[in-house]
Amino acid sequence: MRRMMAIVLLGLALGSCAWRGALKMDCADFAARVHPIEYTPLERQIRGLDLETLPPSDRALAARLAAREIARLRTDENYLRAQSGPRRAVLLLSGGGQWGAFGVGLMNKLAEERLFPDVAVVTGVSTGALQSLFVGAGLDRPDAEGAAIRKALENAYSPVRESDIVDRESMQFLAALDGALANLKPLKRRFEERICPRLYDPKSPEGRAGICLIARLRDNPDRKVLLGMIEANSGDFGYVDVQELLAPYGDSDADLGKATQCLAGAAIASAAVPVFYQQVRVDGKTYYDGGVRQSVFLSSVVEARRQAALLVRQERRRLLQERGLQPADTLAAPEPPPVYVIRNGPTALQPDDNPPPGARARIDRNADALNAAQRSEAIMVNQLEVGSIAALRLNQPGGAIWFVSADGYQNYTPTYDLHVRCGPLKTPREAMFIPAFMRCMMDYGRNRATGGEPWIDLCHYDGTETRTICKRPGDAAPARLMR
Repeated sequence: MRRMMAIVLLGLALGSCAWRGALKMDCADFAARVHPIEYTPLERQIRGLDLETLPPSDRALAARLAAREIARLRTDENYLRAQSGPRRAVLLLSGGGQWGAFGVGLMNKLAEERLFPDVAVVTGVSTGALQSLFVGAGLDRPDAEGAAIRKALENAYSPVRESDIVDRESMQFLAALDGALANLKPLKRRFEERICPRLYDPKSPEGRAGICLIARLRDNPDRKVLLGMIEANSGDFGYVDVQELLAPYGDSDADLGKATQCLAGAAIASAAVPVFYQQVRVDGKTYYDGGVRQSVFLSSVVEARRQAALLVRQERRRLLQERGLQPADTLAAPEPPPVYVIRNGPTALQPDDNPPPGARARIDRNADALNAAQRSEAIMVNQLEVGSIAALRLNQPGGAIWFVSADGYQNYTPTYDLHVRCGPLKTPREAMFIPAFMRCMMDYGRNRATGGEPWIDLCHYDGTETRTICKRPGDAAPARLMR
């Protein structure tokens, strides 16, 4: 009997070998493209580091953010003579796995209604990193191409079955052998087919139409896309500048294929939650989900955006003075740009189990290590999510920070079926992606975009450092900041 059990267990282990270990992605010199996010002055002080107003990596980011606009000033006389336009926003997209369907519904509907923020920079972590690519490609364009991008994003978050996204180990104890509860090969394939169907899904309508979002992302002069991740060995949080990553590649099929693999490496690395999902190695280095440290990342990005605006003003002034003209803009550093934050999921921590009356919750009757690890991870992630969003205001005491989350989803009744609610659809605790739940969350996101003002204006500090000023939801809609 023991021999038979050993053979069975060995067979199970060998069956898992097809995906045991890391998902290896190719992208030459990828590590050199991962830029560090500098600590804020307060974080530097806590860590005992020297205080700096704008560290070197942030100065480099400011220069990259300003580069295209400065180039236009030098070649477009009408643009040079025009005054600086209104401040353009920064959009932050959080992680959340299947909860990303909420953000998809929200953003698509805002774009359809011409209420999408006028975004200059979009940052994303985990599922937010995947979404940010579609935002960078022009999700909010009012033409047929914008509609096609929105449809591609919707399709990406509309799986028929969980295995369309991840290949989950049916026997959880085998995670110790495989290295994770689920592998990411299906996600990689799905990513390739949605980003560049021309090469990876040529029989689809998008593939037959020759669609590949690589060029749109690479050449978009109006929107920077930054993907956040963790370099596992150092534990440092860094980001990839998508335009910079794709710049070396042209429009041949060979170049588009290489560019897609680099982009897949960055996006999937950003979504690789340790233990839950397969480890991701890009060009030999291991990366973790950026949400391990920050659910959204802003820190010095906003300051770099301000400095970029100042660089543009300085160059405009210099060029106008060369022509004997009086500059209209001052050289004072602009105010921080408005910030929009989409939390792909709720901020309220849900119970681990909803047992019937008189019964104990799962966590109270099952003491195995994996069960404890999953619950503790949920608790820590919830606090990390809330803390990361709260820290945005600590770093930027004034200025607009508009926030929306999926809170309230439990009792939402979707428009396509008035007999169900979103909450009970998420019942299968072990499932990572539940198609019916994702469909409901996407509908909820669309409803939030149309059912009144979705954005909350996060509390401001009044300057005395003793009092905060908080407005009720709906007190001030940010319509003036929209397209």
